[in-house]
Order: sequence, then C-alpha cells, then structure tokens
Amino acid sequence: MRTTKRRLPLAAQIALVVVGVLVLGAAAYFGLVGPKKAEAARLQSEVDATQAQIDDYQAKSLAAKGRPKIRSADLFRLAEAMPSQADMSGVLLQLNQIAADTGITFQSIAPLNSVPISGYQAVPIRLTFQGNFYSLVDFLFRLRNLVDVTHGQLNATGRLFAIDTLDFAEATAGFPQISATLVVDAFVYGTLAPATATPTTTTSTTASTTSTTTTTAAP
Repeated sequence: MRTTKRRLPLAAQIALVVVGVLVLGAAAYFGLVGPKKAEAARLQSEVDATQAQIDDYQAKSLAAKGRPKIRSADLFRLAEAMPSQADMSGVLLQLNQIAADTGITFQSIAPLNSVPISGYQAVPIRLTFQGNFYSLVDFLFRLRNLVDVTHGQLNATGRLFAIDTLDFAEATAGFPQISATLVVDAFVYGTLAPATATPTTTTSTTASTTSTTTTTAAP
C-alpha cells in the first residue's frame, strides 16, 4: 500500500517559521541582552552607593566646622582640608597622584570658575579619563578618604573633595574598561574674590610660540 506525504498548509508553515524566530529571539535576549542589562544595573547600584557615601562624608565634614572647641591640631587639619587659598597646583597634584595610584589616565583636567557659598567657596574641576571601572571606584574611595570624621574627630591627609557630577560609558575595549567624565569640587574657606579658571591641562604637549613687540619712541 502506498503512503502519500501531505505537505503542510502555507499558513502552518508560516506559523512554524514565526515560532522559530521568536524562540531564537528569546534565546538571544536571555543569553546576550539580559546579562548586559543586569550588569549595567549592578554598576549603577555601585555608583549610587559610592555617591551616597561621598554625600554622607561631605555632610559630616561640613558639620564639623561648627564645633565651638577647636584645638590647634584641629585647625591644622581643617586648613589641610579646606585652606583659605585655592592652591590649584596642589589640587591638581593630589588628583594626579591618586589617579596614578589607581591606574587611571587623565585625558583632560579643566578647572572651572569657583562658586561662592555661605562661608566658603566650591572650586569645580572637570576630569576626563579612561580606565578600569574598578579603578574608578578605587579612585573615588581614595578621594573620599582624604578627609574623614570619626567620633567627632576631623582627620585630613589632603584636600576635601566632593563629587558634583559623574558620567561614564563602556570603552571601545569593552567592560570593565570605561570612559568617564566627572566634576570634582574642592573647597576654599572664606568668601574671597572667586578664583578664575586656569587653562585646561591635558596629557599631550603642544609647542608654544611667543611673540615680542618692540615700540620705539618718536624723536
């Protein structure tokens, strides 16, 4: 007896193709897109946690200024954390040293105009660099720990810094390599004339040309 194979109707064939495409799409999502989203959410959570620690530290540091009894050692540490002069060269030296210790390479450092606040000034510095994401976390951790308040005791081994803004994206080499841009605030005690921004510092070196004009008095 001869058996005849029946071809599936066209509608059934189309339905099978659609189901196959959906299955492949779901597999690609759960295998590729899903983990990337989870990783991005985890990174954002780490950044938020770091920023929360920095905000808490800054609030404690500023609150410590209002204590009525201040010893000479406290005054020295306060002057270390928040001097009466901007000392931008010292600020840039500290930032570059911490960056070198954590494996971060600055692409540019751009001091901005200072912002007078009640009783003190904020001096913003825009930083752009590339490096490992975990090196960035280490950089922020070290920056935060330059000044600390423990049991009402102000400890300062450098300037007081606060993170104003932070943006980062995955570098072309892929995660954990990232490109990051952040604005860091240094602080100056008192409300003197706002400091003007100095020219942007970059890692590249450019040649400069100096022209001299000589004026001869008329006879």
